[in-house]
Amino acid sequence: MAAATPTIIDQQYVSGNSLVDYLKAQKELTFYSEAENNFRKTILLSAASFFEKEFTDLLSDFAKSQSDGNQMIMSIIKQKAISRQYHTNFDWDSSNANKFFALFGNEFKTKMANQVKENADLDKSIKAFLEIGSERNKMVHQNFAEITIEKTAEEIYKLYKTSLLFIETMKSELIKKKVN
Repeated sequence: MAAATPTIIDQQYVSGNSLVDYLKAQKELTFYSEAENNFRKTILLSAASFFEKEFTDLLSDFAKSQSDGNQMIMSIIKQKAISRQYHTNFDWDSSNANKFFALFGNEFKTKMANQVKENADLDKSIKAFLEIGSERNKMVHQNFAEITIEKTAEEIYKLYKTSLLFIETMKSELIKKKVN
């Protein structure tokens, strides 16, 4: 995969690291500890939110491309299949995206399952994506203020970067460009 344009998550990661490193260098250990804890939560929630936006846009673009932009079809798809449905599209406790693939029919599910078997990087990417979603769910459905994120900000960021292949793969599989 070609080097992607930096996203807001990349910028947030650099900025958060700068703050944490500064506090550590200044020996502000209490502030450092608090900033590091908040940084882990923020980068996790930000990555999960970024993915939700990417996938809802992807589904909207897919529907638009398949319906030739028919506004009536787009309206019902947005209201009943996209709006507030993102978290129902995946089995967050699973290690595969078969639930999502199945939304597009058995043929697509089989095709993608085979692609995942043949591509270890894609399999790893899906697992990283699902881990971010699962950790996000734990964080927001348990006491956010008290929950401890076991992963470091760097580990979360690496999961985010690894997950990008899954998103790019879905874009290329679902949004077929018409060639004249």
